Amino acid sequence: MTNVTLQAIAGDNNLILSPPSFALVKAMADEKDELQETELSYDQKKEIAKWFLLNAPAGEINYVAKDLKEVLSDEEVYNEAAMEAFPVYNKSHMICLEMPSRAGDVIVSSYSEITENEYLDPRTAQVAIVDHVKQICSKVRPAYDEELPSSYIEEFRSAIDAEIQRYVSESYPKGVSTVNCVKGKDADGPGTDFELVVLITARKLSPQNFCNGSWRSVWHIDFQDESQVLDIKGKVQVGAHYFEEGNVELDAKKEFQDSTIFQSADDCAIAIANIIRHHETEYLGALEVAYSKLPDNTFKDLRRKLPVTRTLFPWQNTLQFSLTREVEKELGLGKNSIIDYVYVVSVYLLYKPRISSRYQTFCANAMNILDF
Repeated sequence: MTNVTLQAIAGDNNLILSPPSFALVKAMADEKDELQETELSYDQKKEIAKWFLLNAPAGEINYVAKDLKEVLSDEEVYNEAAMEAFPVYNKSHMICLEMPSRAGDVIVSSYSEITENEYLDPRTAQVAIVDHVKQICSKVRPAYDEELPSSYIEEFRSAIDAEIQRYVSESYPKGVSTVNCVKGKDADGPGTDFELVVLITARKLSPQNFCNGSWRSVWHIDFQDESQVLDIKGKVQVGAHYFEEGNVELDAKKEFQDSTIFQSADDCAIAIANIIRHHETEYLGALEVAYSKLPDNTFKDLRRKLPVTRTLFPWQNTLQFSLTREVEKELGLGKNSIIDYVYVVSVYLLYKPRISSRYQTFCANAMNILDF
């Protein structure tokens, strides 16, 4: 099985590939001699376990946890690592949990966090109590007045929420969104700055088909009353994992910045939704272009430019060769260049699976020269 991690950043129609971070592996390798006769300490085991949990792809942390539990064979270490890692993972991946009695969905994030296990859903004015390790919402309670924004802020928040919901329902299958106030929620009228955060999360999990994927976007809208301007900053993260007979992971990120004028709640909501729609659609298009260029550009650039002969093989002229003599003349190879012939034949067989009769004759002649 081949293991490959692709960390990709698609923007301006480019795709940049970089190797994964092997900091942990390197650190462990540096200490190899030290640890040969010494067992890992409790804290070392816990930190390694946390690293694996936190780096699990979207929707796969429970699979990692199950295997990790068996490998550790230490319930105490696993439980402590899980208690520390799951909350961080759930918030960073913005997982969506269904509230009891079909009261709605709550997005687990640092922007909606009240306490470690309590998360506000401003749309329903309820607080979800979450079990992070089980990834379930065990119960809900009504939000207290001090946990909710003022009526002035709520007018803007609910208007934006409605427009974003409409956009998400059109663009993201099974997508979920929310709008939280993170600054100035007690403002009771014009004259005060405040900040809202739009969260959009969508996942497509298909482990039976060996692939999972997620989309996360966070948009900060800073309402500046004095300048009558709305500063908008966004960040989109796209993750995908394909693991059929291999292991390929995509981690793409892109940041955006925009602005619009401070208007009424409804007008602001429409303008903000249109800006978000524009940037996310544009980014999705850039990803599609990047993917289309992978075979011919990106992956091709990863391969060696020239063979060991330091001469490009002229595939486009192969049909014009009159067997071995013309091949020798074209490539400048002699009968004693065994390595060169082996290379030509090997490359040919690898990259030209459908061999015509003329090519078969060429290969047979090459083999005769090699005295096979």
